[in-house]
Amino acid sequence: MRIAIIGGAGQMGEWFSRFFLSQGHSVTISGRNRRKCMALSRRLKVRVAEDNAEAVKGADVVVISVLIGDMEKVLAEIAPHLKENQMVIDMTSVKVEPVKLMHRHLRGVKILGTHPMFGPSAESRGQNFVLTPTNAGERKNAAFIKRLLKPGRFNVVMMSPRKHDDMIGMIMSLSHFIGLVTAASWRKLRIERHIKTGSTSFNFLFRFAKSVVDSNPELYSYLQMQVPTVTYAEDVFVKNAERWAKMVREKKKGEFIRNMEELSAYLDRLEL
Repeated sequence: MRIAIIGGAGQMGEWFSRFFLSQGHSVTISGRNRRKCMALSRRLKVRVAEDNAEAVKGADVVVISVLIGDMEKVLAEIAPHLKENQMVIDMTSVKVEPVKLMHRHLRGVKILGTHPMFGPSAESRGQNFVLTPTNAGERKNAAFIKRLLKPGRFNVVMMSPRKHDDMIGMIMSLSHFIGLVTAASWRKLRIERHIKTGSTSFNFLFRFAKSVVDSNPELYSYLQMQVPTVTYAEDVFVKNAERWAKMVREKKKGEFIRNMEELSAYLDRLEL
């Protein structure tokens, strides 16, 4: 199968180039940074297109792996060059607006909103992958993409674009917020004085916070400021942080232990 990845020189573009190549598909990439595209071509057996329009010609599946703010421009560029039998999927981190844009710009081709729920450092097996079909035709497209992804043993979940974006605020954006606030707190506390004596839990949290702050600031600012449920989730987090800090300040040992045991029981009931 012929796969075109627009934004193919980015970290996720490279991840999926490797994945599709490993399954025997041919991969063509395009991107704004020609130098990075050519460097990836030297590392992997991918073809570099002159531009996005050339990249989509003859492709069975077109993967859009660009920043959310670039989505509409890319769709406008490729729309005149797409044929009826081609499928276009996007991999942006929110789904309501990108899916609307695909409906607006792409006529007569197969489309599907998707979101790989992992970063470029993830292992190539067993990751969560969300598909967001909005009608019967897109549900057929989702079944096709699910088969395409099967060798990766992804945990594929289907939901509406709105449900996806609500979930993102509660899960992904809140996790990013915690990582950012943790790193900011460490800087204020001058944690570098103690970095070499960190405990196991500190080292785990450090790796997580580092992965957050090393990510794309433009993308993360969008996920913080444009996803509707983010402010509610972060308000709940801040209030709980204040409540636990109050327990510590007032040395309410019994209340602390009881709350910790209740949380342990709650998380035991959840399954990852």
